[in-house]
Amino acid sequence: MGELAPMLGIAMSSVIDLRKAEAALKRAARRAIHGTREERSGRLVSSALTDAHYDPQTRDLDVRFVTARRYRYFNVPAEIYEGLLTAESKGIFFNAHIRDKYDYRELPA
Repeated sequence: MGELAPMLGIAMSSVIDLRKAEAALKRAARRAIHGTREERSGRLVSSALTDAHYDPQTRDLDVRFVTARRYRYFNVPAEIYEGLLTAESKGIFFNAHIRDKYDYRELPA
């Protein structure tokens, strides 16, 4: 498809790499079966945080606390987000590795 795409007028960025898509689906399936409670449920299990979403393209981390306050942290490395998901204590990890380490703004509730 690599050589055929330009001849058909298809931009290479719009061509799906089936190997990458299949690998991503396998990783997601493995996490859904064998992952942490958070990976299996898609939710955080924490007494401090209720939700966290990460955008790998912008490196923005959105966090919602049990108080319902929401914050967006900017330029957070993916490893920090992964660490948050796998941390035994989300609150302790957040305070040690995210709070006061990255620029942020409060989001509307």
